[in-house]
Parts: sequence; C-alpha cells; structure tokens
Amino acid sequence: MSDKVLLLEESEAISKNIFITLQESGFEVLSTNSITEGLYILSEYDIGVIIADMNMNLGRITYFTNTLKSNNKFNLIPLLMLADDKGKNSWKQINGVENWIIKPFSANKLLRSIRNIIV
Repeated sequence: MSDKVLLLEESEAISKNIFITLQESGFEVLSTNSITEGLYILSEYDIGVIIADMNMNLGRITYFTNTLKSNNKFNLIPLLMLADDKGKNSWKQINGVENWIIKPFSANKLLRSIRNIIV
C-alpha cells in the first residue's frame, strides 16, 4: 500500500495541522481544497488513503465519493471522512462512507483511524 495520503480539507488551519501530523508519522501528503484537483491527484498518483472534509459542498463531496466508488482504479482506496458535530449524521447520506471521525480530534485519534482503515 502506498504511503501517500490525499487530503481534501476546506479549512487551511485544519489542513495544515493534519498535514504536519501525517508527515511527521511518515506519510507523504498531497493536499487540496478542490474536489476537481483531488480527482486529478488520484489520477496521477498512487494514493493509499483519502481523508476528506464532510463540510466541503455536500453536492461536490457526494460527487467525489460516488466517483471513487464507481471507478475500479479508486474504489478500493480507504476513505476517512472528517465531520463536525453539526454534520456528523450527514456522512450517512454519502454512498460507501464507512469511516469517519468528528472534529475536533487529536493527532493520535487521527492516526489510529487511518491505521484502522489501511489494509
């Protein structure tokens, strides 16, 4: 499995904290706040894990996850959704999302969550 993580996060501060946490734990992180750019990154790199912000435009994040699940190249990549307390039940609306954590979370919880979904 690739040690590359695709991070889709709207908040620059949260993205930076996750980026640093993952990088210090040995992951290579490719980060964007754009669904379109995220799909491009997936097509160009061997991504091992995707972390996506539930608070990104719901229609766009749904498009993103549906694209993942319908594409044989991407459908086996583990996906971890990040949700805030207001959006914690919205992830159920998104097809195929089984792994999520609620913001705010500790670095240890993030790393445990990632290790739990890596096969």
